Amino acid sequence: MVFANWSAEELLCFFMVLMRMSTLMVLLPIFGDRAVPGPVKILLSITFSAILFPILKANGAINVNDALVWSETTGKLLMTVASEVMVGLAVGFAAQLVFHAIQIGGDFIAQFMGLSMASMYDPHMENQTMVLGQFISALAMLTFLAIDGHHVLLRAMIETFNLIPQGHFVINDAFKNSIINLVGNTILFGIQLSAPMAACMLLVNIVYGVVGKALPQLNILTLSMASSVMIGGFVLLVSYPSIQNGMVGIFQTHFDDLKKFMVVYGGK
Repeated sequence: MVFANWSAEELLCFFMVLMRMSTLMVLLPIFGDRAVPGPVKILLSITFSAILFPILKANGAINVNDALVWSETTGKLLMTVASEVMVGLAVGFAAQLVFHAIQIGGDFIAQFMGLSMASMYDPHMENQTMVLGQFISALAMLTFLAIDGHHVLLRAMIETFNLIPQGHFVINDAFKNSIINLVGNTILFGIQLSAPMAACMLLVNIVYGVVGKALPQLNILTLSMASSVMIGGFVLLVSYPSIQNGMVGIFQTHFDDLKKFMVVYGGK
């Protein structure tokens, strides 16, 4: 099937697929990374749309006759375009939250170690973030690729058409509660990831307090700044396998939550 042989309804349906795919391609992790050039994202969006459209049409996920309803008026057509963009924005935002959770956990760990002042501009987040948080985020990205998370994202892009029909635009209480649940889990995942370091630094600070009371002449502030970094670095090195396993668990839980979110959005 080539573009020249498509009917007007098929071209309109393909355009709606392109709208959803291009929005997803801008927001999804890895594919939507700011390091990926814009022309590459455009090419991927068009390529994926051209490949998926015949498949989605064949399995019934897309009904070409729906285009007759969309094209009745300009208002209906614009609402359909807006609904497809909204789907891409919602699913892309939900997919990104898991990496924000990792970033939150990394920032917490850096603060516990006393490295909150070691920050630099992160072009991905477009703000100042802690260096250790960026390092942990990079490790999380490698872990994500190692467990084939990018394949899960590709399947999720296809699954949106099965779970969320074209032109579907509903924002109800279930949708709002699902978004709140995803954001809440983002904060929870960040706290869980940083919990071992928090417990360790709590014990270290208790020791500092006892030593400070026993030896008032000792400059605890100067000593704690250097020793907290050393102890925290050692704990981070020793506990990294557990942190990596925690990242894998966070990714798997988030994949399930993302699937539930798309089911709620599609009203199925």
